[in-house]
Amino acid sequence: MGESSGDPAATLRFEILGPVRAFRGAEQVDIGPLRQRAVLALLLLNAGKPVPVPEIVAALWNGDPPENGVDIVQRYVGGLRRALDPDRTSLIAFTDDGYVLRPSESDAAEFRAALTRAHTEHRTGNLDEATSQVSAALGLWQNEPLTGLTGPVFESARARLNLERATAAKLAARPAHTRPFPPAPAPAAEPAPAADPAPARPHAPAQVKEPAPTRPFAPDDPAYPEAVDPWDGHDLFPPDPLTGR
Repeated sequence: MGESSGDPAATLRFEILGPVRAFRGAEQVDIGPLRQRAVLALLLLNAGKPVPVPEIVAALWNGDPPENGVDIVQRYVGGLRRALDPDRTSLIAFTDDGYVLRPSESDAAEFRAALTRAHTEHRTGNLDEATSQVSAALGLWQNEPLTGLTGPVFESARARLNLERATAAKLAARPAHTRPFPPAPAPAAEPAPAADPAPARPHAPAQVKEPAPTRPFAPDDPAYPEAVDPWDGHDLFPPDPLTGR
């Protein structure tokens, strides 16, 4: 796919479930060198929330920034604004608390929305549609998320995203919803025709043995364990391993 600024009015869409990329309509946008893409990734991971400049600096240089690290971050943000927001629509705003990326379309947001829809369909009993939504969510993944970005901040984000992907993969197989019942007893064989009886002789009365009672199926019977439903009781979007959010 060629890289182009395209129509400024076209909808922007971002990808982080693989390489960090931006598209305007169908055209890929050139978002600059690796560290500039890393700035965009940080803003996307915190879309709608301010990211303090010192945190951006620390993430880009793994805690060992150059003396002019703040100035370099400002240049990267300027480059992203020129590439992504030539009409100056405040896509990336600066506040007292840091830079904020306006919530935008992204593959990660689409992935989570599809899983949320899947859970809604599952709760209403529409298992086919729930499974379809999970498959669509998993189809958005291309490679390792945040490909090429290194350092504790990005490793933490990558771990969280991969955990969400693993959770979704467990839901891709439809769970069993019925508890197995004990097998029905086999029909008794027809008795063979009896031969002509011999002359009766006095004998002791036969001992009649009562048949063992059949055990009825009970919901808590350990002999018939309930199938585990992977949809039930799990955290759909696990917290970030470092921040707990």
